Amino acid sequence: MKTWVITGGAASGKSSFCKMLQSLQPEKIAFYSSDETVHALFEESSVKKELVQLFGEMVVNATSGKVDRVALRQRVFNHAEDRKVLENLLHPLAFERLTELRERLSGDGKTQLLIAEIPLFYETGREFPADLVILVAVSPAVQRQRMMEKRGLTSVDVERILDAQLPLASKLELAGRVVWNEGDTDLLLRQAQLILHQVNSPTCTLNPLEPRP
Repeated sequence: MKTWVITGGAASGKSSFCKMLQSLQPEKIAFYSSDETVHALFEESSVKKELVQLFGEMVVNATSGKVDRVALRQRVFNHAEDRKVLENLLHPLAFERLTELRERLSGDGKTQLLIAEIPLFYETGREFPADLVILVAVSPAVQRQRMMEKRGLTSVDVERILDAQLPLASKLELAGRVVWNEGDTDLLLRQAQLILHQVNSPTCTLNPLEPRP
């Protein structure tokens, strides 16, 4: 079984690309999302307890008992040291869940490819044995526009988020493949098909998919 990491900056379209990849051969392609994993971790009592110890009771809603993600985000993006503390808590746990999933899937006899969406793959500096790292990218101008229009963020919030991420130029140098996502969904699908066709090795049972004419 192969493992591909899909990474990229905020609002680049990573999730859409992952869904398209999986839809091409859903019976053979499995999907992992680090964002969904982190959301699940926030529900674990041990993680919530650790968050309170690190950042105070204000990061957990007293009524619902759930992690207040808005309060936590404001705290960590206003304090770089706090952001590192949070990453050091969550990222090892998220990679641990990914490793466990890969071990389970490798023995199921049907999964040929695991695609792992990890937005901060390069930023974490972690060594993970991926067969391929695909960068989904857009220009900085398009990225800022999408973050403000689709996520309702202010320009100040956008810059804080981008400052915490590796510059696009650095990611372009590191990536094994690049998907440029400033076109429509049809173009994104064609790129997904083309990558499956180009990268499949002779020993992989994934059927190559030709891009549509």
